[in-house]
Amino acid sequence: MHYLLKQFIPPIFRTLYWYSFKYGWKGDYESFEAANKIASGYDEQSILEKIKETTRKVVNGEVTYERDGIVYDKPKMNFSMLATLLTVAAENNCNLTVLDFGGSLGTTYNHKKNYLQSVHNLNWCIVEQPNYVDAGRKEFEHERLHFYYSLEECLQHHKPDIIIFSGVIQYIEKTYELLDQIVLSGVKYLYIDYIAFNDEDRDRIAIQHVPPVYYGSPASYTCWFYSKPKFYKYMQNRFDLVYDFIVDHDKYYIQLKPFFYEGQLWKLKQAR
Repeated sequence: MHYLLKQFIPPIFRTLYWYSFKYGWKGDYESFEAANKIASGYDEQSILEKIKETTRKVVNGEVTYERDGIVYDKPKMNFSMLATLLTVAAENNCNLTVLDFGGSLGTTYNHKKNYLQSVHNLNWCIVEQPNYVDAGRKEFEHERLHFYYSLEECLQHHKPDIIIFSGVIQYIEKTYELLDQIVLSGVKYLYIDYIAFNDEDRDRIAIQHVPPVYYGSPASYTCWFYSKPKFYKYMQNRFDLVYDFIVDHDKYYIQLKPFFYEGQLWKLKQAR
């Protein structure tokens, strides 16, 4: 009966139910602090244990790819990121140092490493929450993959060619303060994807409710829906826009309001 009902309900209604009523993004909070009192957060030990389990399967060759605790046999290729990494490496005589901000236990590295075989010297540096850094250093770190507690610590050991925020930047409370630090670091390129914008001229704070299929139990995170004009104005005062794009053409909803995930590649102005 459940299967038959699914066949007769148009996909748009199933999507709206999933993202606007059952899970997905909800609320319009006055501050990150207020939302954080309700959201469970990403640093829960149960989430980390699930990601450790799926990362082990990737490293051991049991599955092709994992993201957010879900394993995939045929992962979707992020061609814009791959092309960007290869271009940046080519500019540096086939050397590449990546700072992957919020890179979990190596999700993006494990996805891209086989396509970066032509890079002579690859250093992939992940800045994450302390419990992820501890787990990464204990079990997954090697000569190409490194884990750090902060941007500052990473910069003490490496000089990145590019910083990546892949589905991460909207979960950072003090986004613009972090971007100020990145500008001061002098890193030449900044790649952002899976960023969502509010269709109003203001930043909106919401809570993302994640279904239990990802981590074995429900989870929730505080996140931004940035004002696009405000975000672009800040960035264009400090960076040149190389290109921007729609990550995919699946439509998502925050309480019946549709949005697409977007991305950009920025180049530091003083690095011209």
